[in-house]
Amino acid sequence: MTDLRSEPKGQISGSHLRLLILDDDPLVGEMVRMMAASIGAESAYCRTADEFFTQVSDWEPSHILLDLVMPGIDGVEVIQRLGEVGCQAILIIVSGVDRRVLDAAQRSARQHLLRLAGALSKPFSRGALATLLETGNTAPKLRLVAASPVSTPSSHELAHALSEGEIAPVFQPKVRCSDGSLIGYEALARWTREETTICGPDIFVPLAERTGQAARLTDVIADRSLAWLGGNFAALPHSVAINIPAQCLKDDHSVRAIADACSRYGVAPERVVLEVTESGAIDPDSGALDVLTRARLIGMKLSIDDFGVGYSSLVQLARMPFSEIKIDRSFVAELCHSSEAQAIIAAIIGMSVGLGMTTVAEGVEDLDTYMRLREMGCYAAQGYFIGRPMPSSRAVAWSDLTLRQ
Repeated sequence: MTDLRSEPKGQISGSHLRLLILDDDPLVGEMVRMMAASIGAESAYCRTADEFFTQVSDWEPSHILLDLVMPGIDGVEVIQRLGEVGCQAILIIVSGVDRRVLDAAQRSARQHLLRLAGALSKPFSRGALATLLETGNTAPKLRLVAASPVSTPSSHELAHALSEGEIAPVFQPKVRCSDGSLIGYEALARWTREETTICGPDIFVPLAERTGQAARLTDVIADRSLAWLGGNFAALPHSVAINIPAQCLKDDHSVRAIADACSRYGVAPERVVLEVTESGAIDPDSGALDVLTRARLIGMKLSIDDFGVGYSSLVQLARMPFSEIKIDRSFVAELCHSSEAQAIIAAIIGMSVGLGMTTVAEGVEDLDTYMRLREMGCYAAQGYFIGRPMPSSRAVAWSDLTLRQ
């Protein structure tokens, strides 16, 4: 049966901590309850998954302490079930397993949209537990979220949107890690009609690629981005990064169109970064090497996007004339929590230095991550911590503000 009783408060002022413990060892459960009592938390201990999920629903804990190794059910299955019911309690993972397994379990919790305080290796101290219990101070409830249906537009609707100017770029700033100075923007396609979003790029970009409209989409975004850059930053060295899918590298149409737009709007090609998406999908016999080499000869820079995931990025890095590596956000998000992510990012930065390339970290969401990247020698960063994607007028104002600071 569940052992549930209230404990005195006072150690963590202003908090209402309700810690639910799932561990098959009663001695560990009682030890954690004593620790929780000493820092002013209520606690409930469960030995079985059935008891545990009943208490998650009925008792509404603010925090959950989960042992990964349980008879009959493992911690990953518990994490999955908590994600399915939309549990908003703050999760603390504990185990005596290898640290890499703990890191993987934390990634699993984040993938299931759980609120995660961190992980503790057994045995752990009262102070370590207290630190993680200080994450959050309310008793959240279960939140069941129904997915909203998303309608997929037709090929004809996409073509119409491109011709009518409904698909346009927004701009996300990139800054130099060493001093925080603005170095440029990435142009990101958005589809809106009368200030209403029609659908996200995760829907219409693949549609464009499936229906033979990827080159048209690239041309539209490039033309409008370069017109914006030339019209607002003629006297500044800011760059603009334009995404170009692998299928647009079978011939030099898109690169020539971008070069023509540079000439038309007075933008030096050196200020253009082509971010090659799905770089590993490039067919070595498709002519892409010639196209990318020609782009470099014109003066454009080349970035290998989402480096480290998906296709054989190292092969493409050696084969194609890239000048920049863009570190995938999945590694950046784990930088302050995972020793594996730290080692991978350090290796990417070291490799880029050896190859005479620069690195850009995408998905930087907080100061700690930004500071860690700076310490590691990453050249540039972008993400919500720096600035969200902005309409063209707001991006200009954002740039003016940073220049005055």
